[in-house]
Amino acid sequence: MISEVDILDCFQHLVENNASELILVGSGDDAAIIKPQENNLVHSLDISKIHTHFPDNSLPEDIAYRSVAVALSDIAAMGAKPSFISIGLTSNSSDINWYKQFTKGIESILNEYDLKLVGGDVTFGEINICVNVFGYIDSNILKRNSAKPGDDIYITGQLGKGRKGLNDWRNNKQSSFINNYFRPKINFKDSQYISKFASSCIDISDGLMKDLTSICNLSRVGAKIFFEEIPITSDIDDLSYGDDYELCFTASKKYREMLNNRTFFIIGEITSSEEILLFKNNLPVNLKKIGWDSFE
Repeated sequence: MISEVDILDCFQHLVENNASELILVGSGDDAAIIKPQENNLVHSLDISKIHTHFPDNSLPEDIAYRSVAVALSDIAAMGAKPSFISIGLTSNSSDINWYKQFTKGIESILNEYDLKLVGGDVTFGEINICVNVFGYIDSNILKRNSAKPGDDIYITGQLGKGRKGLNDWRNNKQSSFINNYFRPKINFKDSQYISKFASSCIDISDGLMKDLTSICNLSRVGAKIFFEEIPITSDIDDLSYGDDYELCFTASKKYREMLNNRTFFIIGEITSSEEILLFKNNLPVNLKKIGWDSFE
């Protein structure tokens, strides 16, 4: 049998070198103490659950990496830069090697994005990971509720790569797309650049149609988007599947020249109608499903 102490020891090497001007007290005490900064603090929380957010036979290091990456995506959508995280892990594994592999995934993403792990907790139960991400913002704050009629609608990259990656993995097919599902990359350079020009922004985690609907509802506007302008991987269902972790944002047409020097895609326009319309071959299309919902 393994104990809670045994599991926590697997994480110890990730927090031993956390001393910095920012982190006054890190993991090991009852709470972390973070020194106040001049810039605004940004916080996001994400929960990833077995069977719902990843398959039950996923590798523990992939579970760890993916769980942190999807939380980081929310920080990018605000135009912020991540700084430190805490993790709550529930697992029913009695194999200490499972936890050692899990911490390898955490270590990989900490190093990739220059993050600090400042604390967390472990308990027994069905596999569930709660990730708190904290960052700072030193530019314009990106929000969902500021899109304006006439704004261009952009996405930062191809949709459907995560969907295809999961399907390839399930079918035991060797594919470069598998990493798009288990180890999605979050582009903070793009989000920092976008923050100079965007009127609204959201990360595409639940599907383009659903996430764009969130922008439109909060901004009290509508949208027209054109299927032929959207870079997809497989088929039209890529618009409503999710797991893309690209950004969808809106910006005034006066910024087109500045935004065209990046590999962003203009896929439509914000309207005043409060309707969200998808056109394919100049004809309106009704999708059976607009996005992913963990309760369905």
